[in-house]
Amino acid sequence: MHAEKIIVSVSGGKDSTAVCLHLFELGYTKDQFDRVFMDTGWEHKDTYKYLDELEKTIGKIIRIKADVKVRPEHKEYVDYFENKLGFESQFVRRVFLYTGFPRRNVKWCTKDLKVTPIKKYFDQLDYDFINAVGIRKEESPRRSKMTEWEYNDYFDCDVWRPIIDWTEQEVIDIHHRFGLTPNRLYLNGSNRVGCYPCINSRKKEIKRLPPERIALIKELEDVITKLRRERLGEDQEAATFFQSVVRGEIMNIEEMSQWSRTSYGGKQFEMFEKEPPTCIKWGMCDL
Repeated sequence: MHAEKIIVSVSGGKDSTAVCLHLFELGYTKDQFDRVFMDTGWEHKDTYKYLDELEKTIGKIIRIKADVKVRPEHKEYVDYFENKLGFESQFVRRVFLYTGFPRRNVKWCTKDLKVTPIKKYFDQLDYDFINAVGIRKEESPRRSKMTEWEYNDYFDCDVWRPIIDWTEQEVIDIHHRFGLTPNRLYLNGSNRVGCYPCINSRKKEIKRLPPERIALIKELEDVITKLRRERLGEDQEAATFFQSVVRGEIMNIEEMSQWSRTSYGGKQFEMFEKEPPTCIKWGMCDL
């Protein structure tokens, strides 16, 4: 075993959970590694419930949040949306601070709500550590080029990817060996867990958004549009959660939801689901 303390980045997803379970199988105990969760305040409520339950198996999870100020003129709006969400939301606070949503070319959500807070946490540690992450090669072409070990200059630590060569089935199998049910989102149609939704969501992920989430985001779009136009002029384009351009138009969340239910260039509505339920691969459709 390594002399440095291992710190596992936990997301509430299957891969980071598999890393913790893998450490147990390697002989580590709960006291021999730490677990940290970067809380954006924009996760699905089931993810927060799962993290609480997960602690019974993997040990205490340290919750890390960005410190985002709220302007006095925005406090009533922020309170309203956080009350609807049921928890403090660093994402919502940052949206109001910037009077806009993150974009692919200005993806402040990752930097401000995850990278910077974990960097601040790492910097205050007075011991050497290794950051273990649940990244797998088969997830994407970019990740397929990653190695198991890599030194990260920004975090000033070694990054360890212990399940880099694992298949998804191996991740599922280790959950079964420990008798651990995954985040319920995986059993209800999701293939990944994270921000709900992510600004880079795929079409099928947008399609799964329920009416209440769409309604909340639409309210947020409308308020941010109002504030932006009051500050910069009525000619400012509407603020939209997604940046995607469909048929030459930037669409609001309601329009994107409608589009996500179509095929053939967005002109024909799909009548049937083409993919089998995600619970099948977990063998847990009866839960």
